[in-house]
Amino acid sequence: MRVSDTRRIEEMLGDLAFPASKQQIVAHAHYRRPGSAAERALAALPLGDYDNVEQVLRSVPTEPDPGRSPAERDYQRTHHRKPLLAEHMRDSEEPPVQEELHREPRRRG
Repeated sequence: MRVSDTRRIEEMLGDLAFPASKQQIVAHAHYRRPGSAAERALAALPLGDYDNVEQVLRSVPTEPDPGRSPAERDYQRTHHRKPLLAEHMRDSEEPPVQEELHREPRRRG
């Protein structure tokens, strides 16, 4: 699970005593907001002990470009000309599916 905004995680962990293990962090998040996107993102943390909230935030998987649609992400992953460049930085045209969704419906009759 990737998050685009880490502010909620920072707020959620504001009252957690550090250092803390991944298990303690995830348990605290579950207690504060069970089933939230922040809890799922914290569950993706690497195993280890964290000294403070900043270390946790640096380790949380984040979405580099939250404005992309799922179709754009998939298209950038598979249709590119620069294989050593990060996916979200690759130039690509709008996927054909997106073009179809933006078309005006045809009127009949």
